[in-house]
Amino acid sequence: MSAAHAQNCPLVDAEAQKKEEAECRAAGGAWARYGVQAHLCGVYSCAPRTKDGGKPCRSSAECEYQCISKKELPLGTEVIGECAAVASPYGCTYQVSGGRIAGRICVD
Repeated sequence: MSAAHAQNCPLVDAEAQKKEEAECRAAGGAWARYGVQAHLCGVYSCAPRTKDGGKPCRSSAECEYQCISKKELPLGTEVIGECAAVASPYGCTYQVSGGRIAGRICVD
């Protein structure tokens, strides 16, 4: 049994995916495989790009989506983060709150 079959992969309509990709890109979104199942099954989806991606921040309240650090730093380390460029919960991020690393969150 392949890894894809073990994941109960959904059937993918190639024509629908092409249409969704075109709509996503036209709207400025990021077209990718988000999450472990999507990677194993080859399922793509759209995540909207944020308007403030890359802007310096000290907490998520200053961002459209999340304030993150791309640096792997210990919990509580003082840091200036940056607003996330894409609004997707998938992957691992270092969350910034109050100008400090508040924790590492990973979503499959």
